[in-house]
Amino acid sequence: MRIPLFLHRFSSPRIYYGIAGWLSQWTLAVALGLLVVGLYIGLVLAPTHSEQGESYRIIFIHVPAASNSMMVYGVMAAASLIFLVWRIKLADVVAAASAPIGASFTFLALVTGSIWGKPTWGTWWQWDARLTSELILLFLYLGYMALRAAIENRQNAGRAAAVLALVGVINIPIIHYSVQWWNTLHQGATISKFSQPSIEGTMLTALLMMMGMFIFLFATALLVRGRCMVLENESRASWVRDPPETRPQYLAWTIPLIAVIFTAWLHLSTEREAVYSPGELANVAGVEHETVTVQGMVKDVEEQGVIKRFRLVGEGAAVDVRFPGNLPEQFRADWGARVNGVYSGETGRIEARTVAALNVRDHSGYVIVAYLITMVTLLINVLAPYRCLATRKAAILRRQRREESDP
Repeated sequence: MRIPLFLHRFSSPRIYYGIAGWLSQWTLAVALGLLVVGLYIGLVLAPTHSEQGESYRIIFIHVPAASNSMMVYGVMAAASLIFLVWRIKLADVVAAASAPIGASFTFLALVTGSIWGKPTWGTWWQWDARLTSELILLFLYLGYMALRAAIENRQNAGRAAAVLALVGVINIPIIHYSVQWWNTLHQGATISKFSQPSIEGTMLTALLMMMGMFIFLFATALLVRGRCMVLENESRASWVRDPPETRPQYLAWTIPLIAVIFTAWLHLSTEREAVYSPGELANVAGVEHETVTVQGMVKDVEEQGVIKRFRLVGEGAAVDVRFPGNLPEQFRADWGARVNGVYSGETGRIEARTVAALNVRDHSGYVIVAYLITMVTLLINVLAPYRCLATRKAAILRRQRREESDP
């Protein structure tokens, strides 16, 4: 089976070097644009989860990291297959460049999942089927990189690592279907059911944008890391003395600028519901006999026929609530609740129209740590390939100067 001629042309290291330099600027710009909008929607506009509270916001980095860890392995395995069958050197470069990126995504999936699991499951780690298979994926990435480093001959190292990558593909469907094949702590599909996704619309939008950001960031890191490896492999080739110039794509950088402007417009134009705590309610002017939304901790629940009475406590104050309806399934004492109704300062009571159960425990620390680890890891993923490329260019330039100075 012959590979098409245009693929042979693209597999030329010189052509790849030029195209990757141009394309990486666009992929990085798109990734930054998606990051700005996705973070704003996910951390600001998306509502608080009724059961998990604020800790669920880790989903916007955990799920993209986990899904991309499998996608990157698929890219690495496909490139390994092309290298074994058609002996295309650039395919081996793609496979080798993908490994450290995929390993970092897998690391992020495990770490953010562990941080999310502590407030959700009450433990940092469980030998859950999906967690275990994801850990095996990390070992596959590390084993692939270790095998390449252990064999001195570059060609033999590429072949041995390619075989290992193909053998490890069997773990990908295990990860994906683990929640269906075994009884695990992980929930089932949420965003893959596009006809009826079991996730709120704003949350889904933020999640899809963050997944896109991870994909474009992977493309950027892969293209730049591949350029570095091409220079290393082709350091003695004649074209390296005068490599294709990469012109700055100033138009590409309008994408993150547009994203910032769009986010600012979204912030100014979106009407957000004012939510008061019981402590704030007594000090807010103009809410007497007005419809308000109050959030706090539930205390002293009483049922008198169809009428339910309870108190909301927060910030050193309490407000009585009267609700003539059915309480939510998750509603209980010492749990959070959000109440919408008419407030009377004379009686200090809210005649509630709607009552929603809500986890109001403060898990913001877990969210902050998860996002800090993710942003540092992603920054390293971007900066390391550029540093590698700059170092390789400097080494080639020094060698050229030495050769020109030698008699």
